[in-house]
Amino acid sequence: MLSRENEWVWDSWFVVDNYQLHAFYLMAPKSLGDPDLRHVNAKVGHSVSDDARNWTHLPDVFGPSEGDDFDNLAIWTGSIIKDSGLWHFFFTGINRETREGVQKLGHATSHDLVSWSRQSTGPILQADAPYATTATSTDGKEHFRDPWVFFHGGEWHMLVTSTDLDGWGTVGHATSGNLTDWHLHPALVQNSHLRQIEVTQTISIEGSWVLIFCMGPTDIERDGVTKAFGTYSMPAHGPAGPFEIEKTELLIDGVYAARIVEFRGETFLLGFLGTAEPDGFLGAISDPVPVRLTDRGTLSVR
Repeated sequence: MLSRENEWVWDSWFVVDNYQLHAFYLMAPKSLGDPDLRHVNAKVGHSVSDDARNWTHLPDVFGPSEGDDFDNLAIWTGSIIKDSGLWHFFFTGINRETREGVQKLGHATSHDLVSWSRQSTGPILQADAPYATTATSTDGKEHFRDPWVFFHGGEWHMLVTSTDLDGWGTVGHATSGNLTDWHLHPALVQNSHLRQIEVTQTISIEGSWVLIFCMGPTDIERDGVTKAFGTYSMPAHGPAGPFEIEKTELLIDGVYAARIVEFRGETFLLGFLGTAEPDGFLGAISDPVPVRLTDRGTLSVR
């Protein structure tokens, strides 16, 4: 299990480099007392492991910016990819003025996964039509976070946690030819009847593409979907969809914001432990949970 003595840890993303697994995760000091305060005090921690079970903590790698920038309050979930020998970190930022109410995306780079440099003081992407903004959303918030970036079909793609104009969670989509200039496209899911489709990842397992994401019991208004605080999956026809949302299934309860990791010949998930109960947040990341592809095109715990 990945835990820290003085910090809570939660959302995570992973990189394999030089036969080691690198974990990057949100963390906040336990001295805050109330775990609900972690969201506006989040920065990024870094640990490495040879077996995905025993972890060595490295120096903190990324925190809020200085001044009046879009990410001067806290850093939220992102993903890391490598291109032409350079690591690229795409992240979510919130600022002191709008706090959790407005989420925008940023970009940083590194040569060694330890020292990171922001590539701009402004966001590289933010919510705009047809996605809900503060002016058009049903809850007054601008949900636009958790960028998941991958290369496909000759260009870079980004999946984003976002909402549509009816307040349903959706999978936002943007593309880029150079990892710097991003172009927003229509959402990849319509009329989900889910209030959020959070922390997305697409992955190919046994030759089939799957979308995984997380949500809580109050997010689910779609018939036939198990209500839980956990990670879900649905079949996909490719890394950028289309997605078969009508086949959404619970993958694992009590492990949230999980990522599928392929490491040392194993395929497993890692996510933070918790429930929807008031004291359910544990502030630690699970040991590996092996997964397999089902005959329905979803994932299940093996």
